Amino acid sequence: MMKHWLPLALLTLGTAAVHAADPQEVWEQAVKAKGGRDRLHDVHSLAIYLKPAKVNLAGPPTTWLCVFPDRYFEFDGPGSGRYPMIGPNGAISLAGSPRAIVVDATADRVAMDANGTPRAAWRLTSVQFDRLTLNQIVFLLDSAWLRARPVEVKRNVLTVEAGGHTFRIRLSTSNLPERVQMVPGSRGEDTYEYRLEHYAAVQGIQLPSRVALITGTRQWTWDADYEVDSRFNPKFFRAMPDLGRGPEPWR
Repeated sequence: MMKHWLPLALLTLGTAAVHAADPQEVWEQAVKAKGGRDRLHDVHSLAIYLKPAKVNLAGPPTTWLCVFPDRYFEFDGPGSGRYPMIGPNGAISLAGSPRAIVVDATADRVAMDANGTPRAAWRLTSVQFDRLTLNQIVFLLDSAWLRARPVEVKRNVLTVEAGGHTFRIRLSTSNLPERVQMVPGSRGEDTYEYRLEHYAAVQGIQLPSRVALITGTRQWTWDADYEVDSRFNPKFFRAMPDLGRGPEPWR
């Protein structure tokens, strides 16, 4: 009897392991943990307030407004260290001065006001398009506009394809993303890795209160607050940014 029971038990365990590792099923569990597809798809904008964390690699005071799927605003305040700044040619450089940037993909327009640099506008580059995708994957995971395709899961790392990129998402025991990495493609894109901790419910969505962004060998860490479906003036994205209007000029 034991000879027949052991192979059957192993077969049952093996079938369960394959079932648990199905990428689509793991993806659905993660979407449910974030707040559920219906709730996530109902989000149209997200204001993100980032304060320097009390760590060695703290980022500068920063405010982001994400208007899904095609617009965003960033305000980076002065900090003790240098941080990434996207220039007119799309390249990421390092700067220690404040800057404000508005991106409108529908209008194919990027405009920036950086302290000490004349305000300028230019067309979108791959850097801005990547950020539009990252904003949705990192903070919503699943949105009404971005259709992610889960392709593989190994242990607690789920690989998905979205917006022309491949992402590796490490999930916690609660099925929430604790690390999101954009895998560089053939274009030699800049690498982005977000580390997300201390989730809390904000209007029915699980969002991290500690956010770390790693680009290359540099890391910036913030404590985060959020406003879901933040109201904004649509004309804001048509105007030139102005640092003098502060970190929330969309009001």
